[in-house]
Amino acid sequence: MIFKYISIPELNFSKSWQDGSNKIKSLNSFEKTMTIFWLLGPFIYLIERDPADLWLTLISVIFLLRCIKHKDWDWTSQVWFKSAVALWSFGLFSAVTSTDPFFTFQQGFVWIRFPIYVAAAQVWLAEDRDIRVLMLLSMLIGMLLMCGILIAETLIEPKTRLTWPYGDLVPGGYIAKVSLPLFCVLMAVAVSKKSKVGMFSGIVGLLSIGVSALTGERTNFLIRAFGGILASIVWKPKFIMISLLVFIEVLAVLALFLSRPDLSSRYGEKFLNSIPISNTSDNNPYWGAWRGGIQQGLINPIMGAGPSGTRNTCANLDTNLPEWLPGKNYCGNHPHNFYIQLFAEVGIVGLLLGCVMFGSIINTCYKARFENFNCPMAATAFVVPFALFFPLQQFGSFYGQWGNLFTWFAIAFAISQFQGWRESK
Repeated sequence: MIFKYISIPELNFSKSWQDGSNKIKSLNSFEKTMTIFWLLGPFIYLIERDPADLWLTLISVIFLLRCIKHKDWDWTSQVWFKSAVALWSFGLFSAVTSTDPFFTFQQGFVWIRFPIYVAAAQVWLAEDRDIRVLMLLSMLIGMLLMCGILIAETLIEPKTRLTWPYGDLVPGGYIAKVSLPLFCVLMAVAVSKKSKVGMFSGIVGLLSIGVSALTGERTNFLIRAFGGILASIVWKPKFIMISLLVFIEVLAVLALFLSRPDLSSRYGEKFLNSIPISNTSDNNPYWGAWRGGIQQGLINPIMGAGPSGTRNTCANLDTNLPEWLPGKNYCGNHPHNFYIQLFAEVGIVGLLLGCVMFGSIINTCYKARFENFNCPMAATAFVVPFALFFPLQQFGSFYGQWGNLFTWFAIAFAISQFQGWRESK
Protein backbone atom coordinates (compact mmCIF):
# COMPACT_ATOMS: atom_id res chain seq x y z
CA MET A 1 0.00 0.00 0.00
CA ILE A 2 1.16 3.54 -0.79
CA PHE A 3 1.01 4.55 2.89
CA LYS A 4 4.19 2.66 3.69
CA TYR A 5 6.10 4.87 1.26
CA ILE A 6 5.09 8.05 3.10
CA SER A 7 5.47 6.66 6.63
CA ILE A 8 8.24 7.19 9.15
CA PRO A 9 8.68 5.35 12.47
CA GLU A 10 7.27 8.36 14.35
CA LEU A 11 4.23 8.64 12.06
CA ASN A 12 3.32 5.31 10.53
CA PHE A 13 0.40 5.94 8.18
CA SER A 14 0.21 2.32 7.12
CA LYS A 15 -0.15 1.03 10.70
CA SER A 16 -2.51 3.80 11.76
CA TRP A 17 -4.70 3.18 8.72
CA GLN A 18 -5.05 -0.47 9.69
CA ASP A 19 -5.39 0.13 13.43
CA GLY A 20 -7.64 3.16 13.03
CA SER A 21 -9.93 1.34 10.61
CA ASN A 22 -10.22 -1.59 13.01
CA LYS A 23 -11.00 0.76 15.89
CA ILE A 24 -13.75 2.45 13.89
CA LYS A 25 -15.23 -0.94 12.96
CA SER A 26 -15.33 -1.94 16.62
CA LEU A 27 -17.43 1.10 17.59
CA ASN A 28 -21.19 0.98 17.94
CA SER A 29 -23.20 2.29 14.99
CA PHE A 30 -23.65 5.81 16.41
CA GLU A 31 -19.98 6.32 17.33
CA LYS A 32 -18.86 4.80 14.03
CA THR A 33 -21.16 7.10 12.03
CA MET A 34 -20.00 10.20 13.89
CA THR A 35 -16.31 9.32 13.54
CA ILE A 36 -16.63 8.80 9.80
CA PHE A 37 -18.69 11.99 9.55
CA TRP A 38 -15.89 13.86 11.32
CA LEU A 39 -13.24 12.40 9.01
CA LEU A 40 -15.19 13.72 6.01
CA GLY A 41 -14.73 17.30 7.23
CA PRO A 42 -11.93 18.36 4.83
CA PHE A 43 -14.05 17.22 1.86
CA ILE A 44 -17.21 18.93 3.12
CA TYR A 45 -15.20 22.13 3.50
CA LEU A 46 -14.39 21.95 -0.20
CA ILE A 47 -18.07 22.36 -1.10
CA GLU A 48 -19.17 25.67 0.41
CA ARG A 49 -19.72 27.58 3.64
CA ASP A 50 -23.22 26.31 4.41
CA PRO A 51 -22.35 22.57 4.30
CA ALA A 52 -19.20 23.24 6.36
CA ASP A 53 -21.17 25.29 8.89
CA LEU A 54 -23.83 22.57 9.15
CA TRP A 55 -21.12 19.92 9.62
CA LEU A 56 -19.43 21.78 12.46
CA THR A 57 -22.70 22.80 14.12
CA LEU A 58 -24.11 19.27 14.02
CA ILE A 59 -20.98 17.89 15.65
CA SER A 60 -21.17 20.56 18.36
CA VAL A 61 -24.85 19.96 19.14
CA ILE A 62 -24.56 16.16 19.09
CA PHE A 63 -21.51 16.37 21.36
CA LEU A 64 -23.45 18.41 23.92
CA LEU A 65 -26.36 15.95 23.80
CA ARG A 66 -23.91 13.09 24.26
CA CYS A 67 -22.39 14.84 27.29
CA ILE A 68 -25.86 15.30 28.78
CA LYS A 69 -26.65 11.63 28.26
CA HIS A 70 -23.38 10.39 29.76
CA LYS A 71 -23.09 13.20 32.34
CA ASP A 72 -19.58 13.78 31.10
CA TRP A 73 -18.47 17.34 31.85
CA ASP A 74 -14.94 16.88 33.21
CA TRP A 75 -13.51 18.45 30.06
CA THR A 76 -15.13 21.80 30.91
CA SER A 77 -12.56 22.33 33.68
CA GLN A 78 -9.83 23.11 31.14
CA VAL A 79 -8.68 26.72 31.27
CA TRP A 80 -9.00 27.24 27.53
CA PHE A 81 -12.67 26.25 27.59
CA LYS A 82 -13.53 28.14 30.77
CA SER A 83 -12.01 31.30 29.31
CA ALA A 84 -13.96 30.76 26.07
CA VAL A 85 -17.22 30.45 28.02
CA ALA A 86 -16.33 33.55 30.06
CA LEU A 87 -15.67 35.51 26.86
CA TRP A 88 -18.92 34.25 25.32
CA SER A 89 -20.93 35.13 28.44
CA PHE A 90 -19.48 38.62 28.68
CA GLY A 91 -20.15 39.12 24.97
CA LEU A 92 -23.83 38.32 25.53
CA PHE A 93 -23.93 40.76 28.44
CA SER A 94 -22.31 43.38 26.22
CA ALA A 95 -24.92 42.66 23.54
CA VAL A 96 -27.93 43.31 25.76
CA THR A 97 -26.46 46.68 26.77
CA SER A 98 -25.63 47.71 23.19
CA THR A 99 -27.59 49.97 20.85
CA ASP A 100 -28.65 46.96 18.74
CA PRO A 101 -29.18 44.15 21.27
CA PHE A 102 -31.07 41.74 18.99
CA PHE A 103 -28.42 41.70 16.24
CA THR A 104 -25.38 41.64 18.53
CA PHE A 105 -26.87 39.00 20.86
CA GLN A 106 -27.58 36.76 17.88
CA GLN A 107 -24.05 37.21 16.54
CA GLY A 108 -22.49 36.56 19.93
CA PHE A 109 -24.68 33.60 20.85
CA VAL A 110 -23.86 31.38 17.86
CA TRP A 111 -20.10 31.87 18.29
CA ILE A 112 -19.93 29.34 21.14
CA ARG A 113 -20.31 26.46 18.70
CA PHE A 114 -16.67 26.90 17.67
CA PRO A 115 -15.13 26.20 21.10
CA ILE A 116 -17.66 23.40 21.60
CA TYR A 117 -16.52 21.84 18.32
CA VAL A 118 -12.92 22.05 19.53
CA ALA A 119 -13.91 20.25 22.72
CA ALA A 120 -15.79 17.61 20.72
CA ALA A 121 -12.66 16.86 18.71
CA GLN A 122 -10.35 16.82 21.72
CA VAL A 123 -12.35 14.70 24.16
CA TRP A 124 -14.43 12.57 21.83
CA LEU A 125 -13.87 12.18 18.09
CA ALA A 126 -10.09 12.68 18.01
CA GLU A 127 -9.27 11.15 21.38
CA ASP A 128 -7.42 8.26 19.72
CA ARG A 129 -4.12 8.97 17.97
CA ASP A 130 -4.76 6.53 15.09
CA ILE A 131 -8.03 8.34 14.36
CA ARG A 132 -6.13 11.62 14.31
CA VAL A 133 -3.69 10.16 11.79
CA LEU A 134 -6.66 9.22 9.59
CA MET A 135 -7.84 12.83 9.76
CA LEU A 136 -4.34 13.93 8.77
CA LEU A 137 -4.71 11.75 5.67
CA SER A 138 -8.09 13.36 4.96
CA MET A 139 -6.43 16.77 5.21
CA LEU A 140 -3.72 15.63 2.79
CA ILE A 141 -6.23 14.48 0.18
CA GLY A 142 -8.37 17.58 0.69
CA MET A 143 -5.36 19.89 0.36
CA LEU A 144 -4.18 18.19 -2.83
CA LEU A 145 -7.69 18.46 -4.28
CA MET A 146 -7.81 22.17 -3.46
CA CYS A 147 -4.37 22.67 -4.98
CA GLY A 148 -5.58 20.95 -8.16
CA ILE A 149 -8.71 23.12 -8.29
CA LEU A 150 -6.73 26.34 -7.87
CA ILE A 151 -4.06 25.34 -10.41
CA ALA A 152 -6.87 24.61 -12.87
CA GLU A 153 -8.38 28.05 -12.17
CA THR A 154 -4.99 29.67 -12.78
CA LEU A 155 -4.70 27.94 -16.15
CA ILE A 156 -8.30 28.58 -17.23
CA GLU A 157 -9.07 31.97 -15.65
CA PRO A 158 -5.74 33.52 -14.58
CA LYS A 159 -6.23 36.43 -12.16
CA THR A 160 -4.57 37.99 -9.12
CA ARG A 161 -7.19 36.75 -6.63
CA LEU A 162 -8.48 33.20 -7.03
CA THR A 163 -12.06 32.23 -6.13
CA TRP A 164 -12.65 28.58 -7.02
CA PRO A 165 -14.44 26.50 -5.79
CA TYR A 166 -16.39 28.98 -3.60
CA GLY A 167 -16.98 31.90 -5.91
CA ASP A 168 -15.44 34.37 -3.45
CA LEU A 169 -11.96 35.40 -2.31
CA VAL A 170 -11.38 32.79 0.40
CA PRO A 171 -9.80 29.58 -1.02
CA GLY A 172 -6.49 30.59 0.52
CA GLY A 173 -8.14 30.15 3.91
CA TYR A 174 -8.56 26.46 3.19
CA ILE A 175 -4.94 26.07 2.12
CA ALA A 176 -3.50 28.15 4.96
CA LYS A 177 -5.79 27.22 7.86
CA VAL A 178 -7.72 23.98 7.34
CA SER A 179 -4.56 22.17 6.27
CA LEU A 180 -2.15 24.09 8.53
CA PRO A 181 -1.67 21.17 10.99
CA LEU A 182 -0.78 18.94 8.04
CA PHE A 183 1.59 21.54 6.59
CA CYS A 184 3.39 21.82 9.94
CA VAL A 185 3.88 18.05 10.00
CA LEU A 186 5.11 18.05 6.39
CA MET A 187 7.68 20.76 7.11
CA ALA A 188 8.86 19.05 10.30
CA VAL A 189 9.33 15.72 8.49
CA ALA A 190 10.93 17.34 5.44
CA VAL A 191 13.82 18.83 7.44
CA SER A 192 14.34 15.88 9.77
CA LYS A 193 14.42 12.91 7.38
CA LYS A 194 17.00 12.40 4.64
CA SER A 195 14.79 9.92 2.85
CA LYS A 196 12.10 9.57 0.21
CA VAL A 197 9.52 10.44 2.86
CA GLY A 198 11.32 13.68 3.66
CA MET A 199 11.56 14.48 -0.05
CA PHE A 200 7.84 13.74 -0.55
CA SER A 201 6.94 15.98 2.39
CA GLY A 202 9.07 18.80 1.03
CA ILE A 203 7.59 18.54 -2.47
CA VAL A 204 4.00 18.53 -1.21
CA GLY A 205 4.76 21.43 1.12
CA LEU A 206 6.39 23.36 -1.73
CA LEU A 207 3.36 22.72 -3.95
CA SER A 208 0.91 23.95 -1.32
CA ILE A 209 2.83 27.12 -0.45
CA GLY A 210 3.14 27.92 -4.15
CA VAL A 211 -0.61 27.54 -4.60
CA SER A 212 -1.13 29.64 -1.48
CA ALA A 213 0.83 32.43 -3.16
CA LEU A 214 -1.27 32.01 -6.32
CA THR A 215 -4.48 32.76 -4.41
CA GLY A 216 -3.32 36.33 -3.81
CA GLU A 217 -4.28 36.14 -0.12
CA ARG A 218 -1.29 37.76 1.54
CA THR A 219 -2.11 37.13 5.19
CA ASN A 220 -2.92 33.47 4.57
CA PHE A 221 0.31 33.09 2.60
CA LEU A 222 2.33 34.57 5.46
CA ILE A 223 0.56 32.34 8.01
CA ARG A 224 1.61 29.34 5.96
CA ALA A 225 5.14 30.55 5.27
CA PHE A 226 6.09 31.54 8.80
CA GLY A 227 4.10 28.72 10.39
CA GLY A 228 6.03 26.28 8.22
CA ILE A 229 9.37 27.81 9.15
CA LEU A 230 8.58 27.59 12.86
CA ALA A 231 7.33 24.00 12.53
CA SER A 232 10.51 23.01 10.71
CA ILE A 233 12.76 24.02 13.62
CA VAL A 234 10.82 22.61 16.59
CA TRP A 235 11.02 18.88 15.85
CA LYS A 236 14.33 17.07 15.27
CA PRO A 237 15.60 19.51 12.64
CA LYS A 238 18.74 19.09 10.57
CA PHE A 239 20.32 22.46 9.77
CA ILE A 240 21.38 21.48 6.25
CA MET A 241 17.89 20.24 5.44
CA ILE A 242 16.28 23.44 6.77
CA SER A 243 18.66 25.59 4.75
CA LEU A 244 18.03 23.56 1.60
CA LEU A 245 14.27 23.61 2.03
CA VAL A 246 14.11 27.36 2.66
CA PHE A 247 16.43 28.00 -0.30
CA ILE A 248 14.30 25.92 -2.68
CA GLU A 249 11.04 27.45 -1.49
CA VAL A 250 12.39 31.00 -1.77
CA LEU A 251 13.61 30.28 -5.31
CA ALA A 252 10.24 28.78 -6.25
CA VAL A 253 8.29 31.75 -4.89
CA LEU A 254 10.65 34.21 -6.59
CA ALA A 255 10.24 32.36 -9.89
CA LEU A 256 6.47 32.56 -9.47
CA PHE A 257 6.57 36.29 -8.79
CA LEU A 258 8.90 36.96 -11.73
CA SER A 259 6.52 35.12 -14.06
CA ARG A 260 3.49 36.90 -12.58
CA PRO A 261 4.10 40.67 -12.23
CA ASP A 262 0.60 41.14 -10.78
CA LEU A 263 1.44 38.81 -7.88
CA SER A 264 4.87 40.37 -7.48
CA SER A 265 3.26 43.78 -7.07
CA ARG A 266 0.60 42.48 -4.68
CA TYR A 267 3.13 40.78 -2.40
CA GLY A 268 5.73 43.52 -2.82
CA GLU A 269 5.16 47.27 -2.90
CA LYS A 270 1.38 47.10 -2.46
CA PHE A 271 1.78 44.87 0.55
CA LEU A 272 4.39 47.06 2.21
CA ASN A 273 2.23 50.13 1.67
CA SER A 274 -0.79 48.45 3.25
CA ILE A 275 0.81 47.33 6.54
CA PRO A 276 -1.28 49.14 9.21
CA ILE A 277 1.43 49.71 11.81
CA SER A 278 3.83 51.24 9.28
CA ASN A 279 1.36 53.21 7.16
CA THR A 280 -1.24 55.16 9.14
CA SER A 281 -2.05 57.60 6.35
CA ASP A 282 -5.56 58.51 5.21
CA ASN A 283 -5.29 56.39 2.06
CA ASN A 284 -4.58 53.08 3.82
CA PRO A 285 -7.91 51.27 4.36
CA TYR A 286 -6.20 48.50 6.33
CA TRP A 287 -5.09 50.97 8.98
CA GLY A 288 -8.47 52.70 8.61
CA ALA A 289 -10.26 49.51 9.67
CA TRP A 290 -7.98 49.20 12.72
CA ARG A 291 -8.43 52.90 13.52
CA GLY A 292 -12.22 52.65 13.44
CA GLY A 293 -12.09 49.74 15.86
CA ILE A 294 -9.71 51.51 18.21
CA GLN A 295 -11.90 54.62 18.20
CA GLN A 296 -15.02 52.62 19.03
CA GLY A 297 -13.23 50.80 21.83
CA LEU A 298 -12.18 54.13 23.34
CA ILE A 299 -15.78 55.38 23.22
CA ASN A 300 -17.10 52.47 25.28
CA PRO A 301 -14.01 50.79 26.77
CA ILE A 302 -15.86 48.65 29.33
CA MET A 303 -18.76 47.10 27.41
CA GLY A 304 -17.94 47.77 23.76
CA ALA A 305 -20.44 47.91 20.91
CA GLY A 306 -21.56 44.28 21.28
CA PRO A 307 -20.49 41.28 19.14
CA SER A 308 -20.27 42.36 15.48
CA GLY A 309 -21.74 45.72 16.48
CA THR A 310 -18.93 47.74 14.89
CA ARG A 311 -20.29 47.09 11.41
CA ASN A 312 -23.33 49.23 12.27
CA THR A 313 -21.77 51.89 14.50
CA CYS A 314 -18.54 52.71 12.67
CA ALA A 315 -20.21 54.91 10.05
CA ASN A 316 -21.63 57.20 12.75
CA LEU A 317 -18.26 58.06 14.29
CA ASP A 318 -16.79 61.55 14.38
CA THR A 319 -13.62 60.77 12.48
CA ASN A 320 -11.91 63.92 13.79
CA LEU A 321 -11.68 62.14 17.13
CA PRO A 322 -9.52 61.23 18.87
CA GLU A 323 -7.22 63.96 17.61
CA TRP A 324 -4.04 62.04 18.50
CA LEU A 325 -5.00 59.01 16.36
CA PRO A 326 -3.68 59.48 12.79
CA GLY A 327 -5.37 58.47 9.57
CA LYS A 328 -8.95 58.09 8.43
CA ASN A 329 -11.51 55.45 9.40
CA TYR A 330 -12.45 52.74 6.94
CA CYS A 331 -15.80 51.21 7.91
CA GLY A 332 -16.10 47.69 6.59
CA ASN A 333 -17.82 44.79 8.32
CA HIS A 334 -15.31 44.61 11.19
CA PRO A 335 -11.91 46.01 12.28
CA HIS A 336 -9.95 43.16 10.64
CA ASN A 337 -7.96 42.36 13.75
CA PHE A 338 -9.16 40.00 16.50
CA TYR A 339 -7.64 42.01 19.33
CA ILE A 340 -8.89 45.38 18.14
CA GLN A 341 -12.30 43.88 17.37
CA LEU A 342 -12.61 42.42 20.86
CA PHE A 343 -11.66 45.78 22.37
CA ALA A 344 -14.21 47.56 20.18
CA GLU A 345 -17.06 45.07 20.57
CA VAL A 346 -16.71 43.60 24.09
CA GLY A 347 -14.45 46.18 25.70
CA ILE A 348 -11.28 45.80 27.70
CA VAL A 349 -12.78 42.97 29.79
CA GLY A 350 -13.61 40.97 26.66
CA LEU A 351 -10.17 41.69 25.24
CA LEU A 352 -8.48 40.37 28.39
CA LEU A 353 -10.68 37.26 28.38
CA GLY A 354 -9.87 36.74 24.70
CA CYS A 355 -6.14 37.02 25.39
CA VAL A 356 -6.46 34.44 28.17
CA MET A 357 -8.31 32.13 25.79
CA PHE A 358 -5.74 32.54 23.01
CA GLY A 359 -2.85 32.04 25.41
CA SER A 360 -4.39 28.99 27.09
CA ILE A 361 -5.10 27.35 23.72
CA ILE A 362 -1.48 27.85 22.66
CA ASN A 363 -0.29 26.57 26.04
CA THR A 364 -2.54 23.50 25.87
CA CYS A 365 -1.21 22.62 22.43
CA TYR A 366 2.35 23.23 23.63
CA LYS A 367 1.84 20.67 26.42
CA ALA A 368 1.33 18.03 23.72
CA ARG A 369 5.07 18.29 22.96
CA PHE A 370 5.88 16.96 26.41
CA GLU A 371 3.18 14.34 26.24
CA ASN A 372 4.49 12.80 23.01
CA PHE A 373 7.40 14.72 21.50
CA ASN A 374 8.25 11.76 19.29
CA CYS A 375 5.10 12.42 17.26
CA PRO A 376 5.40 15.34 14.78
CA MET A 377 1.66 16.03 15.08
CA ALA A 378 2.03 16.63 18.82
CA ALA A 379 5.39 18.37 18.66
CA THR A 380 4.20 20.98 16.14
CA ALA A 381 0.63 21.39 17.44
CA PHE A 382 1.30 24.69 19.22
CA VAL A 383 2.42 26.30 15.94
CA VAL A 384 -1.18 26.20 14.68
CA PRO A 385 -2.82 28.49 17.28
CA PHE A 386 0.33 30.59 17.56
CA ALA A 387 0.16 31.34 13.83
CA LEU A 388 -3.61 31.77 13.68
CA PHE A 389 -3.81 34.06 16.73
CA PHE A 390 -0.59 36.03 16.19
CA PRO A 391 -1.75 39.60 16.91
CA LEU A 392 0.05 41.59 14.19
CA GLN A 393 -1.90 40.41 11.18
CA GLN A 394 -5.12 41.01 9.28
CA PHE A 395 -7.95 38.76 10.50
CA GLY A 396 -11.46 37.96 9.44
CA SER A 397 -14.25 38.75 11.86
CA PHE A 398 -13.86 37.17 15.30
CA TYR A 399 -17.62 36.58 15.33
CA GLY A 400 -17.86 35.75 11.63
CA GLN A 401 -18.66 32.42 10.03
CA TRP A 402 -16.53 31.45 7.02
CA GLY A 403 -13.16 32.46 8.43
CA ASN A 404 -13.96 30.92 11.81
CA LEU A 405 -14.92 27.63 10.18
CA PHE A 406 -11.39 27.45 8.75
CA THR A 407 -9.65 28.64 11.92
CA TRP A 408 -11.42 26.53 14.52
CA PHE A 409 -11.16 23.37 12.42
CA ALA A 410 -7.38 23.65 12.61
CA ILE A 411 -7.44 24.63 16.30
CA ALA A 412 -9.54 21.57 17.11
CA PHE A 413 -7.09 19.19 15.47
CA ALA A 414 -4.14 20.87 17.14
CA ILE A 415 -5.64 20.84 20.64
CA SER A 416 -6.75 17.23 20.25
CA GLN A 417 -3.07 16.26 20.35
CA PHE A 418 -3.14 16.98 24.08
CA GLN A 419 -4.96 14.34 26.09
CA GLY A 420 -3.15 14.99 29.38
CA TRP A 421 -6.13 16.89 30.78
CA ARG A 422 -7.59 13.49 31.70
CA GLU A 423 -4.67 12.63 33.98
CA SER A 424 -4.93 15.99 35.75
CA LYS A 425 -8.46 15.17 36.89
